[in-house]
Amino acid sequence: MDKAEKVTIQEASRRLNVSQDVIRRSIREGKLVGARGGGPDGRAWLVELPEGEWLDDAKQAYIRLEQQLPHWWWPEVEKTGLVHYVESTGIEELMPAFLCGLNSESIYGANGHKEEERCPQCVAEAQKRGLTP
Repeated sequence: MDKAEKVTIQEASRRLNVSQDVIRRSIREGKLVGARGGGPDGRAWLVELPEGEWLDDAKQAYIRLEQQLPHWWWPEVEKTGLVHYVESTGIEELMPAFLCGLNSESIYGANGHKEEERCPQCVAEAQKRGLTP
């Protein structure tokens, strides 16, 4: 049985892509395992890195919210032409990228659009990736 890799709080923060505060809170709440025992004097906190992907509560909530959003969007405010598939809206997305490779300044909801209004390249790529149309 392999032992979990132990790293400093700072390194855990970097590797898990969350703040050091989130690491400390996760240790207090028992979501991560941490103990004193590092550093030259043995008093620095070490954190056991979990195997596989680890998400804090905020990221989990965001993912649940994102899963409820529609994937089909208009690339322009006029809502004309084709609607395109956005795989992930992302918290920090500055310019949405559609599956067909088109980039847009923004996205506009395409609720109620007709299937024939969908970009054929986005449809094909969504099917290829096994994404929900």
